[in-house]
Amino acid sequence: MERYNALHQRQPPNLRQAIRDAHAANTALFGAFVGLPSLDVAKVFAATDADWIGIDAEHTPFSATLLSEMIQTVRAYGRGKSIPIVRVPTHSHEWIAWTIDAGAGGVIIPHTETAEQVQASVNAAKFPPVGHRSYPPFALLPVGGQTDAPEGKTWFQVANEHVAIIPQIESIKGCENAEEIMLNPEVDAIMIGRMDLTFDCGGSQEKAGALIKQVEALAKKHGKPLLTFMMSSEEVPERLGEGYHILCAAVDVFLMAFGTNKMIAEQKELAAKYQAEKANDAKVEGQST
Repeated sequence: MERYNALHQRQPPNLRQAIRDAHAANTALFGAFVGLPSLDVAKVFAATDADWIGIDAEHTPFSATLLSEMIQTVRAYGRGKSIPIVRVPTHSHEWIAWTIDAGAGGVIIPHTETAEQVQASVNAAKFPPVGHRSYPPFALLPVGGQTDAPEGKTWFQVANEHVAIIPQIESIKGCENAEEIMLNPEVDAIMIGRMDLTFDCGGSQEKAGALIKQVEALAKKHGKPLLTFMMSSEEVPERLGEGYHILCAAVDVFLMAFGTNKMIAEQKELAAKYQAEKANDAKVEGQST
């Protein structure tokens, strides 16, 4: 993933090209999501082999400062191996701007339902003439190579070319407008919020499943890779076949909870086996005497 880095760490890495390359090669970018608002957790995940680290600022009460520090921690401790992606808490301009100013390679926009919402997100994430992102005077300084760019380009152009926009569709209305959402050229991938979509369908998994199939078909039609969470490693071939080229292989809280339970269950089983063997040995010994 190092080849997708910008000339300076303070600039966003080229997540857009990484997504395109994975899609073209019919493989995936494998990542992990961090939900715990902790710099220490970010440091641990940044040291892994994940292609990207997602930071979930929607479902966890992050402050803007902590979010910025976690993005920068992933960049620093990952040494360019992992690209930070943030699921922002709202569609508001400031959260998108803070996220990208801190060096994230992309933003996931939750509860996207219309093309107008997508364009508003583009406006917040991209500099003119693509959008209306404001010049960030405290994010990048013209010293130490922070604003360096390839010959013939400015770092404003680099930022526009690198930052990925990933709308999350998770309602009936969003599914109905999915094609319009995908027609925006700045949309790089689509995430489907399966659980919230099921809620919006009145709990009907059948209805939600049919809508998901529709969005998957539209994504293939328009060449938009999909992002999803993996329930097991065995799903990888199936998900690739369905057009999912950004795969979340792990989530911090689930790894901690399920991993702990798995280890405890395995060790309890071995302890019970040892206990039974010793009891049997004692029984045999008693019979022999």
